[in-house]
Amino acid sequence: MYISYTFIHPSTFLPLLVIKIVFCMATCNNAEYEINGQCCPMCDPGKQVKNHCDEYTSTTCDSCPALTFTNVPNGFTKCLPCFVCDSSNGLREKQACTSISDTVCEPLPGYYCVDLLSNCKKAMKHSTCSPGQYINQTGTEFSDTVCDICPDGSYSDGTFCILHTKCESLGKTTVKAGTEISDVECSKGTPYLQILIPSI
Repeated sequence: MYISYTFIHPSTFLPLLVIKIVFCMATCNNAEYEINGQCCPMCDPGKQVKNHCDEYTSTTCDSCPALTFTNVPNGFTKCLPCFVCDSSNGLREKQACTSISDTVCEPLPGYYCVDLLSNCKKAMKHSTCSPGQYINQTGTEFSDTVCDICPDGSYSDGTFCILHTKCESLGKTTVKAGTEISDVECSKGTPYLQILIPSI
């Protein structure tokens, strides 16, 4: 009796294996999540998974506990914690957290948000202009204060520029020149006028 053997290389089955794996991974639709190779229906926003589905039962869901939320259909077994608007980060609460939305924060007065790509998570105190500078742009909840240097002939305490006093226009003399942070110092009283009387 003659028996014929045909050798089949293992690589021949590889494409079939890959196709099967990809097919299994791609079977869950947008309203389902995959768990242990099973596609289960997602829970609605504001809910979390209590029990995953199986061959006989569908997913069971519970409402999110207090101070937690889910804002999209999901397969989470725990809802997400609500963000806390901490005053130590320059924040206060603008909109309270709900079961379907996170807390919305805003900067405290005198602060501005430094995280513009998402809900404000941190804020910093507005810069204070130094003496010799003035406030070019007042800070807002989204931008810092912009300071500039006062022009020559003026001074400031860090708020706005004031022109140096002209002592001569007041009938006085200059005792001390002004600087970028202080005014001119003028003589007290009216200046002494010496009148020359020609001799006869």
